[in-house]
Amino acid sequence: MPLRHPVTSLRNGLVNRIAADYLSIASSAKTVSRHTRALHHIAPRYGGKGRDESFARQYTNGSLASSTAINAPSVVPSEFRELHQQIHALREQAGSYVDLSRLQLALRSLESEQPTLRIAFLGLGTVGGKAARKLARALFSDALGDEGYWERELLSHENDGRAILLRYGEDDGYTPQQQNALVKEIAVPSAFLEKNKLEILITPYNSNGDASNGGSASEDALLVPPLATPTSAGGRVGFVRYPVHKALLVTEGIAGALDYGRIRYNVQNSDLVGGALSLPLRQAVDTSETTENTVSGETIDIDLANHGLDLFRASNANGAVFSENWQTSRMQAVLDWLAAARGTTEQNTRPNLNPTVASNISSMLQATSMSIASAERTLPAAATTSIAIPDSKREDLQSAIGAWSASAHRDLQFNLTTAFSSPTWKRTAWWRLIWRIDDITLSASSILQNSYLLEAETSLANLCGRIEESGLATPAELKEASPSLLSERLKLQLDKWESQRENNANTAAELLQLPTMLSREQLESGLNAFIDPPWPQTITLSRQQALHALVPTFHRKAQGYLVQMLTTTGGSTALGAWLWVATGGVAVYEAGAIVSLGLVWALRRLQKKWGRDREDFKNTVEEDGRRVLAEVEGLLRRVVGEGGRVAVVESEDAGEWRNARVAVERCQEALARLQAIN
Repeated sequence: MPLRHPVTSLRNGLVNRIAADYLSIASSAKTVSRHTRALHHIAPRYGGKGRDESFARQYTNGSLASSTAINAPSVVPSEFRELHQQIHALREQAGSYVDLSRLQLALRSLESEQPTLRIAFLGLGTVGGKAARKLARALFSDALGDEGYWERELLSHENDGRAILLRYGEDDGYTPQQQNALVKEIAVPSAFLEKNKLEILITPYNSNGDASNGGSASEDALLVPPLATPTSAGGRVGFVRYPVHKALLVTEGIAGALDYGRIRYNVQNSDLVGGALSLPLRQAVDTSETTENTVSGETIDIDLANHGLDLFRASNANGAVFSENWQTSRMQAVLDWLAAARGTTEQNTRPNLNPTVASNISSMLQATSMSIASAERTLPAAATTSIAIPDSKREDLQSAIGAWSASAHRDLQFNLTTAFSSPTWKRTAWWRLIWRIDDITLSASSILQNSYLLEAETSLANLCGRIEESGLATPAELKEASPSLLSERLKLQLDKWESQRENNANTAAELLQLPTMLSREQLESGLNAFIDPPWPQTITLSRQQALHALVPTFHRKAQGYLVQMLTTTGGSTALGAWLWVATGGVAVYEAGAIVSLGLVWALRRLQKKWGRDREDFKNTVEEDGRRVLAEVEGLLRRVVGEGGRVAVVESEDAGEWRNARVAVERCQEALARLQAIN
């Protein structure tokens, strides 16, 4: 949004002041007290006709009644009724996991087509509270008028100890006799607050007070800032959680920037939390550019904006200085962020859900889901019991698994290094491809079958036997987490064949005959459906996969390189022969040179490419071996650590978690349907 020119602000302020003077003259003709006049300035906006007495009673008692207050009655629009009912049900089903203050705010926001949005200015650091008050003065002051009573009240509130709630209203210097102990309400004659239906909560925020998040505030904590309130005459202070729709972190100086950066790191992608970091922004001396081109989008200069405001009020001749300071201070960016809370102002035949309200509800539901998940994760360790298996046996088996893993890695490294240095692997050299290319498959397969984790697999069988003997796992559980070797169709074929063999066992040939599908599977993958040992088959599967996928690819590349070499050599030979024939045998040396050049170049290319592929094959086999060993070790440790335990979970807790999740999902579905309609 482009920056607002100060002339526009002056014109709007003049209109507001004329309207305020007219209302003041009209009200002076009434024979009522000053107290009653103040109530009539505010009551029509919130209650309309017939609610003056009710509002006066609420205002006099220092309550926080507004269109977002908890106890204000209203009628829910039909479009929002389903979502309102689901959120109301969420309070019953997930009351222990949802933030009730945010839930009440969401309910009140759905009870009006145009709810008043409450935005918090949270002051960080020792001077953050004062910076937030100065920011509010710079944003909502009328530059055409003198300093208002509300401005003096705002800036003199430093030692009050209460939070400040700014609402739209006439600034007549009226202060209620009975002050609210929680917040100090100040009426602000700001057209911006009236147009966007906003109220501003200004309060300091302790960035180190959220111990649940390691000293860093979360989005949920920022949207429900705590307000200090005295609990007794002894000076003790309590805290009341006060929900808001959006929060703006306000800080000043380098020390405040450190607090701001720590909090902002935890809420980087939040649309409901903004930032206003006040740092000096001055017009550059030697260039036409200002420092605002080199700072982040959340950096402003509160003192510069207030300085320009004071200069313009002192003399109208300082209008240009005020305009320059306003643009340099980047106050318009904060106003744009505040105005974005209201969303679009398009006139539709049916009410639309405010995007800020929708984001706030979505954030509340997400926080509720995380709270439910946290309750499930923090189930005490006593909820699981081990049946007749001492922890000492588990520790012994964990040590045995570690010893097996170390031995298996040594086996992999030593045996593969020896195999790739043996004469078997040397038969795959590039110069042997010309007349013994079939040795490629034989040599590679021999290395995989004789040197790929054979000792580790034998030791694994013994280790799994110890685990099964201790009662920590059954053979089915040991094989469950390993990759499945057989598809469902193959298992059905095997079961069918075994039943036929048992019922109709006639001859030895029929007993040894395999179904077609099983034979094809064994031919293509090397997996025998009848071999099903009681330990993880990850090593066997990895070996068979290398034999039936990696080795054929390796051989196919060798054949391709050999064909390329023969093609290049044949082409150069043909070219040399053509030159010899064309010259009548005179250019025999030139023809020989062409043939030799083609042959040498083809052999050199074969040597380079094939040597690179041999190294890739070695690295792939070694890396697959390490990955397989890590996977098997993790499986065994998980079985030993979790096997043989019976989870004891209270049925009430499980049912409560399930009902809470269902309630959250229903709210999310209702919100999604409402947003789709809008």
